[in-house]
Amino acid sequence: MKYSLRNFLLLSILLTLVVTGGVTIWGGYRASVHEVKELFDAQLSRSARLMLGLVLAEVNLGHMKEFSDEVKENSLQLLGKYRIEQEVYQQGNFYELKLAYQVWDSYGNMLLRSVNAPLQPMSDLQQGYANQVFNQNNWRTFSLWDSNQNFQVITAEREDVREELVDKITLHMTWPFVLLLPIMGGLVWYFVSRGLSPLVYIANDIASRKSEQLHALQFDRVPAEVQPLLDELNHLFTSLRLSFDKERRFTSDAAHELRTPLAALKIHLQLLQSSDSNADRQAALQAISQGVDRASHLVGQLLGLARLDPQAIRATQEITQIDLHELCVNQIAEIYPLANHKKQSIGLYGDKNIYIQGYVYPLESMLRNLLSNAVAYTPQGGKIMLELCQNENEIELYLHDSGPGIPAEQRSAVMQRFRKVDGDTHSGSGIGLSIVSRVAELHHMQIELEDSSRLGGLCVHLHLRNPGLASSQ
Repeated sequence: MKYSLRNFLLLSILLTLVVTGGVTIWGGYRASVHEVKELFDAQLSRSARLMLGLVLAEVNLGHMKEFSDEVKENSLQLLGKYRIEQEVYQQGNFYELKLAYQVWDSYGNMLLRSVNAPLQPMSDLQQGYANQVFNQNNWRTFSLWDSNQNFQVITAEREDVREELVDKITLHMTWPFVLLLPIMGGLVWYFVSRGLSPLVYIANDIASRKSEQLHALQFDRVPAEVQPLLDELNHLFTSLRLSFDKERRFTSDAAHELRTPLAALKIHLQLLQSSDSNADRQAALQAISQGVDRASHLVGQLLGLARLDPQAIRATQEITQIDLHELCVNQIAEIYPLANHKKQSIGLYGDKNIYIQGYVYPLESMLRNLLSNAVAYTPQGGKIMLELCQNENEIELYLHDSGPGIPAEQRSAVMQRFRKVDGDTHSGSGIGLSIVSRVAELHHMQIELEDSSRLGGLCVHLHLRNPGLASSQ
């Protein structure tokens, strides 16, 4: 199931903003409730202490009655809701209706009260804060006695005052966030789209290419997160280009090399058809048989070369531990009938119990081609010697023969496909050493063609450093 990376980023970022903003507002709301409660409780306490101080001062001066009459004269009269509201707006603040107070003496006589205070005590005789219900509202009260327990002051405040203040604070915290949310969403969409634009450019560039356009992607500014993707795509394009080039070269070379034996076969068939004598027919048949053998050998080597592509082998075969000495013994056993037919001697010398990490089939193909070339170019009754040497960090393989060797100036050329030594009349196709070169590259071996100091012909020298790490890359 496909999903949009842009939509995922937009939704996840917006959801994060909403959740973070919601948690922040909720935390602010809880903190506001606590702070408002503390603030108003402190206000109740201060009001009670102020009023108690005024009462004690008037009592000490003997003016308590005049103070009470003056308070009553300046208090709002309970003459109906409309009259109260009018007086409130003219004389003070509407929140005055939500504040109340009472002053009692130790005998239970009410000395003072606000117009919205009941005739009964708003709180019990205990000193401190309490939650009470009167006048059909919830009130927060604070009770305070003087030091001699002669007078009690009770101040009260309606709970909805606190709720209204918290609601206003919460509203002022919330509405800017709500109004800014669409703007934040637009900015997030814009920057996410800008951030993903390199992917869009890459997709459009790839979509506009044709199958043969495998050049590297080039952009002026690429984000660090997109650069690995771009590098891998360029690496893929390079690998595909090399693979297609190899395929084209292989097809061209195969067509070129098969054209000659097939043309020769056609000529011999025409000779066979036009021959009158049995001797001519036998000669034509023998030539056809040899041509088929050469073509079969060429096709086999071409297919073997195609199977030895390093990338394909690394993708389809596993690296195993191989006994190199045993591998050489098995390949010598396979090639021995051909060497014996030419009365050649083949010997294996050097160290045993040599192990490397590698691919079995390519190594078998490499040894088979080396031994086949040695048998083919070594004269009748000649010698072939295979030698293995192991040092601490290196394995060396030497293949000596007593053949004509290869001139020094042509040794690099014969490692290429379909290239043979000048003047070579053997029936080979010139692919064997290129197969050896490809297997050596696969196993990180170095290959050198030298003059044999043992037998006087050619010496193929293969050496592998750090054999435990061979073919691990």
